[in-house]
Amino acid sequence: MRNALLAALAVALLLLIDPGGWLAAFELRTLDARHRSHAGPTPATARIVIVEIGEGTIARLAPVYGRWPWPRSAHAEVVEYLAQDGASAIGFDLLLAESADRQTLDARAADTLAALAAAADIPEVRDELVVRIEALRPQRGDAQLAMTVAAAGTVFAAAVLAGAPPSADEPAPPGVWPGPGVPLAAPGPEALHAHALLPYPELAQSARALGHINALPDADGVCRRFAPLAWWRERGRALPALGLAIAAHVRGVPLDALRRSGDTLWIGELALPLAPDGSAWIPFQGDAVYRRIPYEQVLASKDLRGAGQLAPLAPGTFRDQIVLISALAAGLADLRANPLAAVAPGILLHANLIDGLLAGRTLRAPGAPAVALIVLCACLLAAAVGTRLRPLAGLLLAVLLAGGYAYTCWAAFGHGWILPLTTPTAGLALAFGSGLLVRARASERERRWLRDAFGHYLAPTVLAELLRTPTRLRLGGERRTMSVLFSDIAGFTSLSERLPPEAVGRLLNAYLERMTECVLDTCGTLDKFVGDAVMAEWNAPLTQPDHAARACECALRMLAWVDRGDTPWRAEGIALGIRIGINSGEMLVGNMGSPQVFDYTVLGNEVNTAARLEPLNKTFGTRILVSAASRTAVEETHPGRFVFRALGKVRLKGRATPLEIHQLCGYRASLDAAAADRLARHEQALAAWHLRRFDLALSGFEELLREAPEDGPAAHFAERCAAAIATPPAADWDGSYEQTEK
Repeated sequence: MRNALLAALAVALLLLIDPGGWLAAFELRTLDARHRSHAGPTPATARIVIVEIGEGTIARLAPVYGRWPWPRSAHAEVVEYLAQDGASAIGFDLLLAESADRQTLDARAADTLAALAAAADIPEVRDELVVRIEALRPQRGDAQLAMTVAAAGTVFAAAVLAGAPPSADEPAPPGVWPGPGVPLAAPGPEALHAHALLPYPELAQSARALGHINALPDADGVCRRFAPLAWWRERGRALPALGLAIAAHVRGVPLDALRRSGDTLWIGELALPLAPDGSAWIPFQGDAVYRRIPYEQVLASKDLRGAGQLAPLAPGTFRDQIVLISALAAGLADLRANPLAAVAPGILLHANLIDGLLAGRTLRAPGAPAVALIVLCACLLAAAVGTRLRPLAGLLLAVLLAGGYAYTCWAAFGHGWILPLTTPTAGLALAFGSGLLVRARASERERRWLRDAFGHYLAPTVLAELLRTPTRLRLGGERRTMSVLFSDIAGFTSLSERLPPEAVGRLLNAYLERMTECVLDTCGTLDKFVGDAVMAEWNAPLTQPDHAARACECALRMLAWVDRGDTPWRAEGIALGIRIGINSGEMLVGNMGSPQVFDYTVLGNEVNTAARLEPLNKTFGTRILVSAASRTAVEETHPGRFVFRALGKVRLKGRATPLEIHQLCGYRASLDAAAADRLARHEQALAAWHLRRFDLALSGFEELLREAPEDGPAAHFAERCAAAIATPPAADWDGSYEQTEK
């Protein structure tokens, strides 16, 4: 888990640094998608009207005003009409910076003046000529517009601030900034602009307020934010954005009442969240949601209504409306990219801003510490999922987490929050992948440890399954019903005394190699070697319902190997005899010891029982003894596969309760009729023994010995029958044999 934690921290740090800026760029794309999905009209949308000067407007008004730019008297007529019709605010998205010092005279106007001059001796013609000449004075249009704007009292003029902050020795730039501003100081010298493009002085003085129209595009060129305040010459007074100034006016908040508190600009009771750089997000409602009216329709309506004729625009069209005047003709329009369109008139930025502020829609993004915390939590959570759950389940959960978080970001945007989407989602993916890698590395270490720890005493198939599910092993073990086998070489001590140590080593290695193969071939677990003794168990670490049958199969294979004529010990003229004991029952199995030094083994009373059965073969003259529990388990899974011979009950050394034992004779498939008959007669003689009919039992066992003098169990019971006849047992005799030595 420590490695997963470190990997999650590294991923979070890498994502927050964002080398190359790819994540930030994609985040802006997702932000645009959120803007599009939540865009829609607000109650204030219907109040915003754009009076547009398009190509058609310029063409239709060319005979009257000539080429663009027109006399400012035309704008004065539009302002006059809008004010009279009840517009609550009028904003010029036009830079009217320079006073007019010349007027263009087209051919038609020159012909008219020439005709009037030819008849100048007529008083009426002379008066008209004077009026026409006076109209050509450029200052007249400037003055008319300034007076009309002052009379309206609701007109906002545009300004542009530009340039790097002026140096200390740079002279103050020329120009004046009359009118109200926002009494808020610049946060520092870097916030000042070196240059300003302001309306001509008369217009600047008569306007309700000035507002800057500076665009604030992001790195990809898309305008998503705006600068609510900008500073020029006066550090203690800010120039508001045009849309902000208009919205504050409509909300009834004077500019000198705007206040800043921390990262919030208060417009009356409306809180506008600010980014650390002082910018704010524009809430976009749409591009085509605002009504557009051609500029020439306003002029035509003024003239026609003055003449008492039907006008294109009904009276009251602009009552309580916010009117934005902008040039949208090709070559004149200020085109900007916004989240809703790749190319759109810049006036839509102001329209959406005003709309959002009037509707109370603002957007706030968490600060850098909060973003870092979100990314870190996402990475840690994903790393935990990747390391704790299985890969498929972890992948599904990680996808659900990523999808849930994306939905949360989408929903939060509708409530005014811009939550980071790309970086936390990338953190989920990368940290989850890192968690999987850490888990895979830990799993490989565990597999390597398992291979090193168990590869020498587990069958390859068992080891492969154990590597797939290593949780089956745990320090301390678990209780489980198993079968355990103990084997030993008869007379090994005397054999080792006769042979040199090197020969004993070669013989023992060859013998144990074959015995190990028998254990592993039956998918058993080789527990340990103790000298020439072999201990093995079945049904652990993997479940094997036929564990008793596997133990019996292993025992028979061991005998077959020992009796083969091509073994290394036969080549040296040595005949080995082995004794095997098998028992089944509940045992404690697992890694016993410490985390540093341990042994995978079995413990319990049933293990000791199997260990007692192995030397008991010497007493009964057998080679394989199994308990009744093992025989019962074998018959449950492989009925009739093996041949067993009952040997009665034995009271093992140190045990009070007698144990029923059986001799494993071989496979039933290889049992001939004579052998089957001998087994049946053994059962009859044993039954007579338990019925205390010792003479009948002795007769049966002696008959078996005459036919097969090597029959160890028959010899054992014949001896016991003779002893019982000579000295009859007590009345509570149960027929069991008392083991006197281990």
